[in-house]
Amino acid sequence: MDPAAADRGRGMRIAWRFLLPAVAAVLGTLLVAVPWLVWTLDQEQIAALVARLDGEAREAGAVLPWQSGPDLDRAAAVVSKRLGARITVIAPDGKVLGESTPHETSLESHVNRPEVQDALTSGGGNVVRWSDTIDRRLLYVAQLDERDGERRVIRIAVPIGSVSEHLLRLRAPMTMALAAAIALGLGVAWLVSSAMRRRVQRMVDFAAALAAGAPAPQMATERTDELGLLEAQLAEMASTIQVALATMRVERERLEAILSGMVEGVLVTDLDGRVVLLNARARELLAVPASVEASGRPLIDFVRDPAFAEIPRLLRTGDGVVSREVSLSMPGEGGRWLQVNGARLRGAAGVPFGLVLVLHDVSELRRLETVRRDFIANVSHELRTPLTAIKGYAEMLLGPAGEKRDTALRYLEIIDRHSERLGRLIDDLFALSDLEFGRAPLRRRAVAVSPAIVDVVQILGERASQGGLTLSTEISEGLPLVQADPDRLRQVLINLVDNAVKYTPEGGRVTISARPTKLGSGDAVELAVADTGIGIPSQDLPRLTERFFRVDKTRSRDLGGTGLGLAIVKHIVQGHGGRLAIESTLGRGTTVIVTLPATAPPTPSTATAAPGA
Repeated sequence: MDPAAADRGRGMRIAWRFLLPAVAAVLGTLLVAVPWLVWTLDQEQIAALVARLDGEAREAGAVLPWQSGPDLDRAAAVVSKRLGARITVIAPDGKVLGESTPHETSLESHVNRPEVQDALTSGGGNVVRWSDTIDRRLLYVAQLDERDGERRVIRIAVPIGSVSEHLLRLRAPMTMALAAAIALGLGVAWLVSSAMRRRVQRMVDFAAALAAGAPAPQMATERTDELGLLEAQLAEMASTIQVALATMRVERERLEAILSGMVEGVLVTDLDGRVVLLNARARELLAVPASVEASGRPLIDFVRDPAFAEIPRLLRTGDGVVSREVSLSMPGEGGRWLQVNGARLRGAAGVPFGLVLVLHDVSELRRLETVRRDFIANVSHELRTPLTAIKGYAEMLLGPAGEKRDTALRYLEIIDRHSERLGRLIDDLFALSDLEFGRAPLRRRAVAVSPAIVDVVQILGERASQGGLTLSTEISEGLPLVQADPDRLRQVLINLVDNAVKYTPEGGRVTISARPTKLGSGDAVELAVADTGIGIPSQDLPRLTERFFRVDKTRSRDLGGTGLGLAIVKHIVQGHGGRLAIESTLGRGTTVIVTLPATAPPTPSTATAAPGA
């Protein structure tokens, strides 16, 4: 809608709000005054008629004969014609003695008529009622007539429709006068309401501009009336409000910048547990979608963990400051550890009005603590086994068994084997540490994959043959070069093929394949080592690259594994910007897939062959 049209419509509504009360007042006055005027005129007309008819009734009683019958009817008719009214002569028992209006049948007793009763008891009476005889509204005036101890009632009836007819004759001039009065009143009311509307509309626009935060228009006082005083107060209030709004806006922007830049989650509630403020980090930690309006909703709608809900309860009931660690279950991401520090918010008078909770995500710290604890336990366990064996056999050699050459040689071979295992374990730990902390720089260059695969097959081919395994390759033609450290590439392939040979029973097959693929939006090479071995349970697949994790711990140690091979592979692949994936079916074999980014082949003038490439 056009803003100007909307303003005009709003202005007309304001004008009508001033005008309609005036119209209602005029119409209300007319609705009350006209019926009251009609009633007053009617009563005055009736009173005048009663006074006149009282005299005429006494006059008629003086001239009407006392004999009933035709003579009385004729006399009553003569008097009725002269007076212009209907005359009825009634006996004290209610019998009609004479009537000015001819009638074919005898009239009923009039003893129960109110005016007749009043005349018999007090000498006179009058009443206005509808006459069924002539079907008109009549005024009945009755007077008691007494002569020589005889009594009769002289009743005169006259139609009073003349009052309404008189008013109807005045209808046209009264209507014109009323219309002129209404038009004049409405015109004056419209002029007054228009002036008031303009001033009120200006104040409305002024207040709307203040509410919207826009610069307030100039507000000048037109008159010194009450509206003028209000205009002056609004102008003064606008100046104060604009200063306060500017200050509040700066403070709000500063607070929002601080809250949005905090790495901690900040959550503020009232004493009833309803959310007042929730910064972006708190939404992320509590998994509250950005589209959900949190303000005003109970905190329990977002966090249903009992340990978390206990913190606001403790703050409300006594403790001024509470610090707890809670573990929350998040959908799709497992558990999350939060360090929650809470405190009561107090006003200037020291009265609590809310609670503030600061959330720190300590999940990574807990994970690292778990990794460190597991690492220490695993290293201790892995070192204890060969050291115990070495120490045990060394003690035996120091005893009588050492004097027997054959026994001593056998014990020395065992010590040597455990020493080698201990050396491999230490070497793998150093290698893994160097990879994690970047102390082992990768000398990456364009490397052909095929020669590296051939070298690994030559190194492990004899061992596979001794185990009754078939070691084969499937290399696609036209493979692009990969950007890799040649030695680390061979280390990855050796570790993967060595694991496949170890865990594949006699008669099985180990296949090394390479084919071009995509990694993100760029070209890549996919290296896969597939075996037909014992396979890995699905629940163990996510943990295969953890340090010292073994699916079958006894078999792995018997085969000489350290439990660090796949962890080393993972860090080498990640250092090359590649991807590692493991697929396995229990009892049917395992496939380890390594995807490395490809590089453009070097030009003949700058190409340098990698060793063994």
